[in-house]
Amino acid sequence: MLRNVLLRVSAACWLLLSLFTALVNGSDPQLLKKQSSWNWPESEKVVQQINTFLQSRVPEIERSQIKFDGTDAAGLRGVGLLDYVLNATAKSETTVAALKAILDAPFAAENFAKMDAQLSSILANGSIPVWLRSDLQLSCCRYMVHHGLYDEALQRLLPLAQESTSDPATWLFCMGVCQHHLMQRTACLETLEKLLERETELPTRYAITARLMQADIKPFKEDSLDEIARMMNDVERRLALGRAGKTVRDKEQAIVDKLDKMIDKLEQQQQEQQQQQQQKSGGKSKQQQPSQGKPADDNQVAGQKGNGDVDQKDIGNGSGWGNLPPAQRQEALQNITKDMPSHFREVIEAYFKRLASNNP
Repeated sequence: MLRNVLLRVSAACWLLLSLFTALVNGSDPQLLKKQSSWNWPESEKVVQQINTFLQSRVPEIERSQIKFDGTDAAGLRGVGLLDYVLNATAKSETTVAALKAILDAPFAAENFAKMDAQLSSILANGSIPVWLRSDLQLSCCRYMVHHGLYDEALQRLLPLAQESTSDPATWLFCMGVCQHHLMQRTACLETLEKLLERETELPTRYAITARLMQADIKPFKEDSLDEIARMMNDVERRLALGRAGKTVRDKEQAIVDKLDKMIDKLEQQQQEQQQQQQQKSGGKSKQQQPSQGKPADDNQVAGQKGNGDVDQKDIGNGSGWGNLPPAQRQEALQNITKDMPSHFREVIEAYFKRLASNNP
């Protein structure tokens, strides 16, 4: 019995030692590594697809004279392979060349409209293969993300399958950036975690930015000053892009509503604290009152009673914030934000300024 136990323990120790040795010696670095849920496409397969496409774009009599070997694409992966697809196909397809020219030009609002129209025309062209359509859509999404068009990029990325592109890392990265800026916390963390499954194989800028986005959005909470600040930045971004429609107006109203809700909560907390203090002070004063039957002090005037009537004053209905002297306004602002980070003070002050401007 004891001998069997010792044999099993020895076998287990030998197996663990073998695994450790293999990992240290580098003979099988994936042995103990968590498997990734996605893979890089084979560059040879992509080159073959490009070659077939280019051959189909020239007259039959010239096909024998054209040979696309793709040797300069050997070993390419990720962004390099995606750019290679765009550059190679643009040489023989005029519609792709026109799209590439727009992507390479300096950003302008009219250029985005041209890009969207050109991409839609290419996607509707039945002669463009499916794999090329996916890569062209991803190239345009990367362009939109780079210029802050997160809503438009996300709309294009969602129906686009990650595995259908030549660069799944760029698909994941663009998706994560859009979800981060649009405050989709849960979806963003899932996307970034999936991207970082191959962190050591990613471009350095992808890996570092993904880690920063993770750390930034993890503590994000709804109905907080952090959310309000992000919403204000999002409104500024949309306005800078010339977006001033219903979406922006709804977001501006949501910011004001959240500030109102937060201020109401702060006022309620302050009232509760004051009530607690009054109850404590009231209890102490009762304890200090003389018991019944004890003679009054010599300096106490007894027998004086009144009905408590006082002259009423008209205090008005307005908040009066905009009419306060600067010193008192600053003191009130400090009292409201005393328990909050200092960089949120501007948000509160901007709210009261807007409130004052709306008062008659």
